This record gives sequence, structure tokens and C-alpha cells, in this order.
Amino acid sequence: MKFFGFELKRVKKGERYYEAADKGRRGKSFRLARATGPNAEISQALADLRARSRLMCRNNGWGKRAVECVVKNTIGEGIRPAPLGKTLEENQLVKSVWRRWAESTACDWYGKTNLYGLQEQAMRSIVEGGDIIVIMRRVAGEIPLKLQLCEGDIIDHTRNGKNDFGMARMGVQFTEEGELKGYWLWNYHPGDGYIYGMDRQSEFYDKRDILHIFEVLRIGQVRGVPFGVPAFMKLSDFGDYEDSQLVKQKIATNYVAFVSSDSVDKSDFHKDWKNDDCLEPGAIERLAMGETITFAEPPSVGDYDVYSTRILQGIAAAYGITYEMLTMDYSRVNFTSGRMAKIDVTQNFRSWQYNMMTVQFCAPVWEWFMDACMISGALPNRVDTDWTAPRVQQLDPVKETNALISQRAAGLTTLSEIIRENGRDPQELFEEMKQENDMLEELGIVLNPFVATPKEVIGKEGNDSKDFNGNKGFVTVKNLKTIIN
Repeated sequence: MKFFGFELKRVKKGERYYEAADKGRRGKSFRLARATGPNAEISQALADLRARSRLMCRNNGWGKRAVECVVKNTIGEGIRPAPLGKTLEENQLVKSVWRRWAESTACDWYGKTNLYGLQEQAMRSIVEGGDIIVIMRRVAGEIPLKLQLCEGDIIDHTRNGKNDFGMARMGVQFTEEGELKGYWLWNYHPGDGYIYGMDRQSEFYDKRDILHIFEVLRIGQVRGVPFGVPAFMKLSDFGDYEDSQLVKQKIATNYVAFVSSDSVDKSDFHKDWKNDDCLEPGAIERLAMGETITFAEPPSVGDYDVYSTRILQGIAAAYGITYEMLTMDYSRVNFTSGRMAKIDVTQNFRSWQYNMMTVQFCAPVWEWFMDACMISGALPNRVDTDWTAPRVQQLDPVKETNALISQRAAGLTTLSEIIRENGRDPQELFEEMKQENDMLEELGIVLNPFVATPKEVIGKEGNDSKDFNGNKGFVTVKNLKTIIN
């Protein structure tokens, strides 16, 4: 059956037809769509995607800013452990040993940063390059353990197919049954081959000594891809567009006026006129004698802001952040829209924190740390831990703090969890509060703005103190202890 010259296929009764699967003229934009597996897609493109991502982070301000937003909001001051020992003394001992190792350069193979700095480096490598390798290094010392971070480039992606261990895919080794067994790694960065030489072979490392961290987007995926891949072409083209706009305006401002004439007698040209091959601001172009002058009108940039906003919104969406975070332009934001955007992107950060960094980096590192402590005798027993990601900054501290108080009162969360989400260790905070209260009581100091008066305790026996305005029921540090007891 033909309709306006086009051949139409009859759809049988009960048969489903998907317009999005059309392979005609309208479907040409899907020419790159292939029914390939996740690793076939990545193996063909990973090297180029990684190189282009790093290029944009070096030379494109928007690309660099997008990476910074993801890294800083995911890691912040660090994803920190909360030991789950049986006693307070056991927890304090674990924290003491942990601080000496993790909160100093003792944990870093290169001796440059602490564990939370390594978390940030790892996240940055994942965002820029797709994945990160962490190698466990056994050393001498109180905690015989160091962590060596390497970019995913050291995985020998040319290792593919069957071998003596089973099956390799892009440098990741599996058993015949498909269970992860280890990795084929270069002992240097391939990009530094001019230093080490390229005659060496990659070596096999057992998975017990290696952490391979990346965001898993498809089932069975063995290598990660850089963040923001859907926006790479836009970033490149938009960078060119910005440069061309800048050059256009720069050239336009070099011309102030044009002087012209109908005369063709070059002997009458002004003697001081020079024909230079360069442009400079405020120049007047002399064309001939008997001149008329026309002042230049620089091209308009009226649509630049609207167009740029749309492009930058698409770039931000590709990286999983908001337009305001990318551009630091909050001129269009009110509390409601800011709150909704924050809730939306916070889910991305929480997923990267708890579904990627915690399970692939933090938890295995803690197990390595516990093993090292058992070997060295730094700790008598193994202790499990919870991990708490850094707090999300509040838009309206008063409203959001009151919301947390209500959740605590309703039993929907614990005080310790609220404190951890604010970046503090509960036990340390409670001890600090106790020391401060004891000090204030000893000195006889009452801080009116800092001591709340619950309605439930006003009027209780022994609570006859007054505040600075003479209102009865003000709770001092001393009688607050009495009331609580």
C-alpha cells in the first residue's frame, strides 16, 4: 500500500509497532544505535573518552567546574568511619589507632595526603577517567599497610580472551565460571612509557590486593567510563562558540570608524597613513582621500545569554548536577526551587557515596586496616564500622534544623546520626559538651543564648532560677543536671 509515494506496511492485528524503532528517514539520527554488550561499547571508546575528558578538564572551564562539583559534593571533608565496638573504651582505642594511620600521610604510598585526601583523588580519577585502581602495599611499621592509588590506565586493556586463568576482558581477569579473579596491570603509567620503556609485560595481581572502583551503569560492566560523556560534544562545541563570540567582539571593537572616498588618486593619500597588518583598539581605517566617515556598530550579543543557559543546563544534566552548581549563578533561584534542586541532585551524591565509594573503597580499606592491626598487634580484636558521608549544606538552617529536631522527636532518626551527617563524631561531640559544661559550672558562667528551657521542666521543684529578663524557669548548667537526673 502506497500513500503519497511512500510504502506503508500493514500492521497485523495484535502486533505492536514502535515508531522509535523506525529505520527510515526519521530514524537516521539513531544510526549509532547498536545491540552491543556493555564491554563491547566501552572497549572501543574508553581510551578516546578518557583522553577527551582530561583534555576538557585541562582546557575547558565548564568541564573543570563540573568535575569539581561532583568530587567536592561527593567526598567533601571525607566519608568517615564510626566504629561499632562493644564498649566506649574499645571504640576510643580503635579511633586512636585509626587517626594515627588514616588521618596522617602514613596511609599514602606517596606520602602526600591522608585517607580522606585519597578518597578525593580516587573520586576525581573516577569522574575524569572512568575508574581507579588501589593497590595494597605491605610495609613495616605500627600499621604495616599503605595505599597506592593509580589511574585506570595501568590496567592492560589489550588483555582479552581465554588464558591459563580463565577469561580476560579489557585487563580484568575472570575464572571460567565468570567470577572475578584479578587484574593485569602495568607497573607504570602507559602514558609515561618514554621514561620506563615499552618492552615490559603487564603482570597479574590477585583481587585480594587490588580495589577497582567505578560506577556500574550496565550489568556485567567491567570498566568504568568518565562522567558527563553525553555532554562532551556540547562542551567542545560550546567552547568553540564562546571563543568565536569573544574573537568577534574583540575584532569589532578594533574598528571605530571607516573613512572612504570616491577618489582613486593614491597620490593624495595622507602622508602619515600606514597600511599595517594588525588591529588595535580604537583604530580608524583610512581608505582614500576625499573621505566620508561611517562609525562601526559592534554585533549584538542579545541572544547569547539565553542560548548559553540552555547549553549549560544540558551539560549540567549530563554530569548529574544542577545548572546553578555548574555556573554559580543563583540569580533565578528562590528557596523552593533551590530546595527542590538540592533534593534532586542529592540523590546522585548519595548514590555515589554509599553505592560506590563506601562499598568499593571504604569498606575494603577498613578490612585491610583491621588485618594490618591484627598482624601488628595494634588492636586486640576486629571491630566493624559504619560509614557516614559528609553533610549536605543547608539552604535555610533554621527551617532544616527544626525539621531534624522533629524527626528526632518522632523517632525517625537518632541524634548520633544527625551529628555524623553534620561531619562530627558523636562521642567526640558529647565529650566536648561535657568538658565545656563542667568548665562553665566550675567558673559559674551561664550562657543564656545557648541553654534551652524545655516546657516540660519549667515549674519543676528546684527550678527557681531566672533569666536575664527576670523570667522564672531559666535552666542553668547546674540545675539542668539536677532536672535531668
